[in-house]
Amino acid sequence: MPPGSERLRSVHTADGGIILDVRNGKMFSLNVSGSAIFQLLEQGFSEDRIVDQLVRRFGIPAQTARADLAAFCELLRDRALLTANLHSERD
Repeated sequence: MPPGSERLRSVHTADGGIILDVRNGKMFSLNVSGSAIFQLLEQGFSEDRIVDQLVRRFGIPAQTARADLAAFCELLRDRALLTANLHSERD
C-alpha cells in the first residue's frame, strides 16, 4: 500500500510531519527528511527522483540519500505504512 491510502493521513510542516494510521489509531512523527521522503512517496515519485530531490534539498551525496531512502522505506514497511516497492527510472 502506498502512502496516501485511505487508512493513512499525514500533515507536514517545515519542522517535520505526522502520519496517522486511522485503522490502528497509531501516530508516527517524522523529522524534516522523513517528512520530505513521505511526501515524495505520496506523490508517486520514483526512487531516482526521490534521491535527486534529497540531494538538492539537503545537500547530501546521492549514495547517502539512496541509503537513507532505503532505511526509511524499510521502517515504513515494518510498521505496515508502505507495501509498494519503489521503482527506479532505470527499470
